[in-house]
Amino acid sequence: MTRKISRRALLGRSAAAVGALALRAGAPARAAAAAPAGPGELPRYVLALYKSSEIYNDVEGPRPQTATTSEIHSWAQMPLNWLGLMVEYHDVDRGLPDERTMSRYRGVVTWFQTEEMAAPLEYLRWLGAQMRAGRRVVILGYLGALRDRGTLRTIDLAAVNEALAPSGLEFRGNWTGNQQVIELRSKDPRMMEFERRLPPGLPYYQQVVSRRRDTRAHLVLARRDLPDSESDLVVTGPWGGFAAAEYVRFQLPGESGTQWWIDPFAFFREALGVGDWPRPDTTTLCGRRIFYSHIDGDGLRNRSEVRPGASSGRVILDEVLSRYGLPTSVSVVVAEVEPTLLGSPEFHELARAIYTLPNVEAGSHSYTHPLDWMKHSRSFELPAIPYSVERETAGSVRYIEERLLPPGKRVRLFQWSGSTRVTEEAVAILDRLGVPNINGGDTMRDRRWPSYTRVAPLMRQVGRHWQTYTSASNENLYTKLWTGPFYGFRNVIETFENTERPRRVAPVNVYYHYYSGERIASLAALRYVHEWVTRQPLARLFTSEYLAIVEGFRSTRVARTAEGWRIWDHGALRTVRFDDTRAHVDLARSQGVLGFLHHQGALYVHLAGPEPALVALGDRPPAEPYLVQASHRVTAWTRQAAHVAARLSGIGPKEIEIGGLEAGREIAVEIRERAASRRLRARAGPDGRLIVQAGEAPEVEVRFG
Repeated sequence: MTRKISRRALLGRSAAAVGALALRAGAPARAAAAAPAGPGELPRYVLALYKSSEIYNDVEGPRPQTATTSEIHSWAQMPLNWLGLMVEYHDVDRGLPDERTMSRYRGVVTWFQTEEMAAPLEYLRWLGAQMRAGRRVVILGYLGALRDRGTLRTIDLAAVNEALAPSGLEFRGNWTGNQQVIELRSKDPRMMEFERRLPPGLPYYQQVVSRRRDTRAHLVLARRDLPDSESDLVVTGPWGGFAAAEYVRFQLPGESGTQWWIDPFAFFREALGVGDWPRPDTTTLCGRRIFYSHIDGDGLRNRSEVRPGASSGRVILDEVLSRYGLPTSVSVVVAEVEPTLLGSPEFHELARAIYTLPNVEAGSHSYTHPLDWMKHSRSFELPAIPYSVERETAGSVRYIEERLLPPGKRVRLFQWSGSTRVTEEAVAILDRLGVPNINGGDTMRDRRWPSYTRVAPLMRQVGRHWQTYTSASNENLYTKLWTGPFYGFRNVIETFENTERPRRVAPVNVYYHYYSGERIASLAALRYVHEWVTRQPLARLFTSEYLAIVEGFRSTRVARTAEGWRIWDHGALRTVRFDDTRAHVDLARSQGVLGFLHHQGALYVHLAGPEPALVALGDRPPAEPYLVQASHRVTAWTRQAAHVAARLSGIGPKEIEIGGLEAGREIAVEIRERAASRRLRARAGPDGRLIVQAGEAPEVEVRFG
């Protein structure tokens, strides 16, 4: 039996005791502990396979492939997450999962680099068994199992086709890279040439023939020098999908990145059969795109050229945090503020002053700023402070809470330092503390990186735990590690815009360091970004609130019922999205739903709270009041006939839009802020909607009727 450990107990022990206790407890990841899907439930998990025997070329040299370095994590997990799917990873070189393990998965996704595998025929038969069990199998690139790694013998194609018979695919070989004989027979414009057109000289051919009538071919090639040579190299069907090597993505020269040839959103939607599913959505709250911001603790002590004698931390406090008042999660590196280490009374008191701001929540950026959590290298090698993962995590949290925070505040998140490639031990300690974590990912989608392959997934698997990625890159990358241009961070707006259109794939995440207060140009860029944010209709959250939404994404469960869609175990997640639909929500038949909004061809449905919800769709808009959108989390909601009352909570000016009203009707509105109350009369527009500016108090109640 696993013994629970309280946050107080962890923080109250020595660093060594914390680590030992956390490791003994050994709790599995919360997502991994989910039960197999029950009757009617739609499994949201897919299993991504990789081979540790394959090689990943790291900057330090060749390394064994890992879940994090795999093609699926690097490029495919983001569109899978966007489709509402959770991705877990398994190394096939360690054996194949049994049927009990597989019972919780929607399907299997592979993207191998090579055709060699130990016991390849056993693996192919296992894939066939997954299809027979009703699971989808998606194969990107190489099949991965045409040669036995031990004997180097090639598997007979007849045996391959027999093993994969449920797919209806017949692999005939006839491989060639001779561009002179490869010709294009047909391509599906809805599936192919998503980010780049196919070249006149096609790079690769093998013959794959689809025998199932219910399979759709999206790319068909042939050989001019062979009869009967048509080949279906990108296909989807009720069994899954296949996209052959060289036709999934294009590798740009050098380090210029990569681009999709297939449309990954459409391909995975069809191959995994999730077209009409409601998608747990982490980009949106109450109809508005989420905004969150966090500051890594580096550079607080640096002297700034903005004001003589001022530190970068003081400049950020005065020119950004106090000026804009946006909810911001702020961290420190303990060694940089502790007077007996690298800090001073000035920096200690500066950190305390920052944490008193109501729009600031506390995070930790470690004790001595590890650069490589696996190798135990640090920015600050202090002889008096030997490296300890427990001190860097739990110890830093304890210091900040006991020495820096005002009464009533606590550390709400941990922001990884350095390379952000962290160990399972570190994440496990934070999970025991109940402190969520963030950093890594480095999303950039702009004119330099014009591809969704540079948009990070939501998270990465770290053993039995999870590391949550940021939603945008920080200014380190835009300034080329502070070698210039120092104004470079202003270009992050291009990524914000390109991850909103043509589809919303990420929140707005303003992520930076205290370094940005060091130079006039970098501060100007930071203020430029904040000015852009203040002009956008965003849902403003603290980073810890966003992390709670991601946690809800991991745990959400969905079932199709006769009444509609049942959603439960979604925690802080409050949005489910239906793509490519003009449907409305039938509020009379739904439960636990505040309202909805149509945006970019999708239907965003606003859930009322963590309790189970039922979403019933209909063809007509409701004839009763409902929430269209709100600038903040709606923490209370009552609807009785034509009367609605809503409470909004959070930092900053609040706005709410109500639909389902009688067009042109005059509405009595009451706004309650703290002890004060004001009344006004407003008129619904011709579309039956009414927008109300509700004030800036931490909690505002608005009554319509």
